[in-house]
Formats: sequence, C-alpha cells, structure tokens
Amino acid sequence: MQINITIGTTKHTVPFEKNQTILEALQANGIHVVNAPCGGRGRCGKCTVTVEGLGDVLACTTKAKEDMYVTIPREQLDAGKARIAEEGICRHYKPDGEVSLAAACDIGTTTVVCHLLDGKTGQKLATVSEPSAQRGFGADVLSRIQAADAGNLELLHEQITGQIRHMLAQMQEKTKRKENIERLAIVGNTVMSHLAAGISPSLIGVTPFMPKEFFGREFSGKGIGIPECDKVYIAPAVAGFLGGDITADLIAVMHGNEKKKTLLLDVGTNGEMAVGSGNHYMCCATAVGSAFEGAQMTMGMPAAPGAVSHVWLDKRRLRLEVIEDIEARGICGSGLIDALAVMLEMGILDDTGLLKKPGEVSVAFRRYLGEYRGQPCMWLVPGKICMTQEDIRGLQLAKAAFAAGLHILLRESKTEYKEIDRVILAGGFGSYLNKESAAKIGLIPKELLPVTESVGNAAGEGAVSAAISCEAREKLGIMKESMQYIELSSHPDFSEAYMQQMGF
Repeated sequence: MQINITIGTTKHTVPFEKNQTILEALQANGIHVVNAPCGGRGRCGKCTVTVEGLGDVLACTTKAKEDMYVTIPREQLDAGKARIAEEGICRHYKPDGEVSLAAACDIGTTTVVCHLLDGKTGQKLATVSEPSAQRGFGADVLSRIQAADAGNLELLHEQITGQIRHMLAQMQEKTKRKENIERLAIVGNTVMSHLAAGISPSLIGVTPFMPKEFFGREFSGKGIGIPECDKVYIAPAVAGFLGGDITADLIAVMHGNEKKKTLLLDVGTNGEMAVGSGNHYMCCATAVGSAFEGAQMTMGMPAAPGAVSHVWLDKRRLRLEVIEDIEARGICGSGLIDALAVMLEMGILDDTGLLKKPGEVSVAFRRYLGEYRGQPCMWLVPGKICMTQEDIRGLQLAKAAFAAGLHILLRESKTEYKEIDRVILAGGFGSYLNKESAAKIGLIPKELLPVTESVGNAAGEGAVSAAISCEAREKLGIMKESMQYIELSSHPDFSEAYMQQMGF
C-alpha cells in the first residue's frame, strides 16, 4: 500500500502499513517536513496537509489510504526555514591539536546546529542548522519520552543520528574535507542525549526522574550509529531535566569569567537555570512547555518567514516586525512575549491576565479588541492575526512556572539581586527575546535588566570547545560535579511560588 506525497515540486511514493496515519507514514519513511507540536494527538492543529478530494486535514488523525494524494502546504515547508541561533558570543578553549578534523553538534528539542572544525586551530570550517527531524513527535521532551515508550525509540534514534550524519556530510562536501571526523562532541538536554545514544529515556518521565545515563564520556561512532566519526563525546547531564546543554552553556559563558556571579537562563520548552561562580552552582529546571516557542498558540508558528517577531507601541499605534518583511501569517515566540508586554502597556489586560471589555480601555486601543471563534482576543493584524484569551493564559502559565523556578533558585542559593554580576540569556529563544518585554511580563526581574545580556547559542560554543580541547571536556565533568540540583516538582514551596507569579 502506498500514498503519493508532493513536497514543493518533488513527488514521492510512500509505503504505509494498515491503520497508519499520514503523519506516521511520513515519519516511518524519513520525511520530517510536517510539524506536530502536540505529538500527534490532534490538539494543536499544526500538522495540516492537503488531501485530494478531502481538502485540508490533520496528518496526525487522518488514516493513510491506498493511492491517496497528499500535498504538503507551503506553511509546513516554510517552518523548515525558521531562524536558528547558530553562533554564540563566548570564548573557546584552546585546541590541544589532538585531532585534525572535529565536529560539534547542539541537538535541541526543536533545532539542531552543527559545526565542522579544524582540530588543530579550532577554526569553524562550516556551520549548518535545521529544525529537528523529530519535530513530528512533539515540541517538548515529554512528547519524545512518550513516543519512545510507544515503541518509537529506534526510529527516534535513527532520526537524530541520521540528521547529524546528513548535516556533517553537507559540511564536508562544502569544505572538501572527506576524511573521517576524529571527534564529534554532542550537547543536548538529557532526553535528546539518550535518544542520540539509542538509550531509552523512559525513567526520566517518572519520579524520581532519574536518567539511565549521565554521559560525560566518549562512545564509538560506529556503535552509536554515526560511523563517519571515530569518537563521539556526549556532554554530561546533571539530572533528568538538566542536561549537557546547560553544562556546555556554563563552560562557554564562564570561561574567563570564573569570579563573576552569573545567573544563566535558558528560556525554552524546559526552562533551565543556574546561578553561581567558580566551583559552585545551584541549578533547576521547570516545565515551561512549548508556549514561548509558539506551539499550541492559536496563530503561533516557528520564527519562519511571515512570523510576527516583534511588537511595540508607537504613539498609541501598534507596530509589527515580520520576518523577511512579507505578509504576516502567524506569530512566533519573541512576538508573543512582546505582544503580551504591549497589552499590559496599553492597559487592556487586568492584573489576573484577563482581557478587559472595550468600554473599560482607552478609546485609542478599543479597535484592537475583538473576538476569534467565540473567544475574546487582541488583533495584531485586524481580521487576520490575533492572540486569544486562551493564548494569554497559556503564556501566563509558562511565565509563572519559569518565574517561580527562578524565585526558588535565588532563595535556595541565598542570592540577592545586587550580588549578581551577569544575567545570561542563552539558547535559541533567548537570542531573540526582548529583555525589556520579558521584564514587563514578570519573566525576569526588572531589577536585573542592567546586567542582562543575550549570548546566542552558548551550548553550541561549549560543544565546539569540547570537540577540540581535552581541558574543556575535563571542565565539563568538573562543572557537572560542582552543580547542586534543586528538584522543583517535589519542592514544598513551588506551588505557592507558582501561584504568586501568575499575576502581572
């Protein structure tokens, strides 16, 4: 049995098994262009495809049928062009010259960034980035755990290792460096590191959230499924929800700044944070969910062409920045945070996050209020792009979870605002986040704005150091041992802190 798939100008014939959905058939055949932030549960409505004779349908709920003709719409393909933070503003460790050709990969839940490196000089020879091949299995790590538990562990492993192999081949072709890569360094959250190694992440999904493997060691490239690399080093994790991406972040941003009290914030689907200096850090992770990345928002989308990426108020008029300056098709994470901040500035949200009625707000702003599918909303593009009350609640819940985690981290570490020398916003989302907007909605304390900076993909830069320097790999192990983890899910004060952070 087979279905016919059209992707752009390319046509594919794809076999499928009985009772498979279109999404499952695509995944099984290595086609990763369809987004499914909810993990294929039919909730987010983001996996729309066009089927001849049926029109637009959800790929995750529509059964594949013999000789079905499916077209992947432009919106799905454009999501693959999303802006990805490839570089970070960090110092690298000095290469030890042990290898001639090396590579570094940051395998995030939503994006993957790879660098090809001259092992002798540390120079980046090439860089490529792509949305994760696993994005059809959901937008967060819990979705990946559930997918692995449902019998897809081997497929998930093959997807991420296959994607890495493809990206490495691209860079080697571009640079004409066809020899084996002597060392590949991989950094990622604990779940993604398990999937890359072909190890089940199941234990991370249940209390006490203890991973099977903490990594911080080398694997055989052939044994891990990346035979083009002699050795594959995976950065050490601290806990089930605090992985090698954070230890890599820290060695990157602390190199040369060891004495500065630093607060590291990675605002993503799993809000990770650490505070400290020298040889002692406290850290935690909080389940933020995918709201900040646009997933499961009514008109949310990746930071791709047509996404509203920034929103501001200019003389009582709403102004928008749209990626590639084309007609707006949706709103990405940075735009969502800005829009929420602007709503507070306009006075159209009350302290509980409830949209006010038109008669309760300034006449100048009433035109932005309306309804969408029976829900109160604020229009960013009249009649086309809006944020609903439900969207606002989703962002509010995510903000409260992150801010509550930060509150407990600073309290447990006995750290006052005045003691913090630097606040580092790291990760892909942190690269584009407007820090003033983040402070307005209560995501980060406004008192810390003067010392807050975005550094881009620090984890990727930590991976670069790990690929070329034995000292950096040793430092990652030391960093892991120096980190004291706070488990927020069992913390007696988290629920109270969460409720306190709900308001604006």
